[in-house]
Amino acid sequence: MCFARPEYLIFLWLIVPVIALSAYGVRRKLNARKLVDGAGASSILPRLDLPKLVIRRAMQCAGIGLLILAIAGPELCSGQKPLRRKGVDVVFMLDVSNSMLARDLLPDRLSRAKLEMLQISRSLGEGRKALMLFAGAPVVQCPLTDDQEDFEILLDMASPDLIGPQGTDYRRAFETALRLSGTSRGSSGSETVLVLASDGEDHGQDLGDVAGVLRSQGVHLHAIGVGTGEPVPIPMPGGPKRDKSGEIVMTRFRPDEFGAIVRESGGKFYHSRPDDLVHDSVSSDIAAESALAGWIMVPGQRRPVHRECVLAAILLCLAGTSMSDVRRPVAKAARS
Repeated sequence: MCFARPEYLIFLWLIVPVIALSAYGVRRKLNARKLVDGAGASSILPRLDLPKLVIRRAMQCAGIGLLILAIAGPELCSGQKPLRRKGVDVVFMLDVSNSMLARDLLPDRLSRAKLEMLQISRSLGEGRKALMLFAGAPVVQCPLTDDQEDFEILLDMASPDLIGPQGTDYRRAFETALRLSGTSRGSSGSETVLVLASDGEDHGQDLGDVAGVLRSQGVHLHAIGVGTGEPVPIPMPGGPKRDKSGEIVMTRFRPDEFGAIVRESGGKFYHSRPDDLVHDSVSSDIAAESALAGWIMVPGQRRPVHRECVLAAILLCLAGTSMSDVRRPVAKAARS
């Protein structure tokens, strides 16, 4: 099975609170029944059938899940055929650690990185783009989409406040980016392009194995370094960031070290300086990679089944609503 709008599959996470609420309702009903039994009224009220109650709630949850699934446009796919690529999917990786708030680039490093990514995304043409934020942990801000307006809104919202753990964990960021692009699931036939924007802080990790994965899977990495070589403080709401001894923490971009990590993975490094934006160079390189991508294999036949999903969801919800969750009394046999 494949999907016409896979970006909407993320809404399947909504089924988790639905299941939680359903389980909470079952628990409340059981507790209420215990109160009835304790009050001695169980003889006049029908007994609760727990298996039927669970099946009824499960049918309702399944119906809601199928309705959400129908939004993604499920299709039955078979066979394969070649198709000329019209664009390239790009996963933007934006560093939102606190050091990105440093102001050696005006108004700050994070704003410069957003500007570079905004201009690159607008040059992609028919390609899709995704946005992943990372600091001490990665967060998918925008799944793969061809909606430029939505992408720009989510890019503008990016800030360190969206991620609790600070620092810069490149390893987890790359792993999440590969899953987001589908590369880690073994999807072949499509180019994987990553655009990373970071100030290179806290990069003292051994990323040799990660670089090897990027090279072996043919991932095109374009890394934009933001910042200057001058030490600058990190502005925080209560003043400059300080260490445990009370000294002001200074941050400085080291282009040689950061660029070496990128080149080790077979990627390209660009240094965004105060008077030199690099989005045109990045866009040109991505366009060249897209032109060389050639043909990809896509399903040969697609049959939409979203109507069937909606029908099944309605039937499940109706069946779950109409089903009784009480146990019918068994008629006593007549005395002979």
